[in-house]
Amino acid sequence: MQELGDDAQVGFHGHQNLSLGIANSIAAYEAGARQIDGTLCALGAGAGNTPSEVLVSVLGALGVPTGIDEELMLAAAEEVLKPLVSRLPVADRASIVQGRYGVYNSFLLHAERAAERYDVPAYQILRRVGEAGYVGGQEDMIIDVAIELAASSHGAHR
Repeated sequence: MQELGDDAQVGFHGHQNLSLGIANSIAAYEAGARQIDGTLCALGAGAGNTPSEVLVSVLGALGVPTGIDEELMLAAAEEVLKPLVSRLPVADRASIVQGRYGVYNSFLLHAERAAERYDVPAYQILRRVGEAGYVGGQEDMIIDVAIELAASSHGAHR
């Protein structure tokens, strides 16, 4: 096994599906990561990414120098970005199921569309997709799962 040189930098990209983006980012920092990824207002698929404005504030409270003005970061999130975004990420039932079952984040919108079209809950689609181990690029399988769920739920109501 080849080791990284002393000048190699380790980075981390966290998600909010189980509301652990900040905690995992801090753990990554403590483990040596010095490039911590995030997005304002947690923008990203599913429940979103580590929210940068929260991360900068937490790192500041821990005494970790970031070189980022916390007040400007908070203002950018609240006053600039939020008014422009029609849908902010949230850790709702579907996003929590995504995190719990390791479902690829971009599957959420596909599952929501399929849920509406086939009249089945999105979180059930996501759970089945996670249990099956689908990965990015298999979005078309979401329709198959929705059809199966719809067929089984209609048969159960007869």
